[in-house]
Amino acid sequence: MNFPRFVLTALVVFLVLFAGVMLFGGRIVMANLPQDKPRDYVFVFITTGEATDLTPDEQREAFGGHFSNMRRMAAAGDLLIAGPFGPPLAKPDHRGLFVFDAETIEEGMAHAETDPTYQAGVFKLTPHLLTTDEPLTKLHELDMKALEELGENPPPGANARAYVLASASFDEKLYEQASKAEGVLIVARLHGSGEDESDEILLWLDAENEDAAKEITSGLGDEWTLHGWYGSKAIGLLD
Repeated sequence: MNFPRFVLTALVVFLVLFAGVMLFGGRIVMANLPQDKPRDYVFVFITTGEATDLTPDEQREAFGGHFSNMRRMAAAGDLLIAGPFGPPLAKPDHRGLFVFDAETIEEGMAHAETDPTYQAGVFKLTPHLLTTDEPLTKLHELDMKALEELGENPPPGANARAYVLASASFDEKLYEQASKAEGVLIVARLHGSGEDESDEILLWLDAENEDAAKEITSGLGDEWTLHGWYGSKAIGLLD
């Protein structure tokens, strides 16, 4: 998957910062406790904001704060998943996503709105509850283990890979089918993200490009919207 340079640069910076969190004082949040029933998290779409007149210095300040703020939230155990969107883009203004260890929109947005790029108007933030029985808090432990295995000074992006996300209108039978499908890493219910604020199914697929994603979704019997994304390899290790 060929991501634009600004996407890869943003991701590499975040992953280098996140590696520092995991290796030097990051908090593992309830990682070893089993999760035997679905729970809510807060998913935030990051989209293009209205600020178009920032000076180069203001942009550098906003994005520098953006990455350091993500590091702070990861270290606190609040930010579980983050990364930029890339091709195929479902919408042209999609820039990235956050998933927070929070069970209410208010709690999740209290974290998200500390982002300096949001405060500067560079990005907009749109939150939704995300319900899944996948133990997303385990991602911290998996990231730490992977980075320890990479040794000191791993190359930027060494613990990252391309994925494709897929979304479709929520249907109980389709959700159950997707949860058992080969190549589906995470299946979740994204509340209020569809047309007329209807719920959607959101999948993280073990696919690095659009063609591979279509091979997985073709067996699920519905029309899926695909979202290229780049993030931690730990997502592929959840069980």
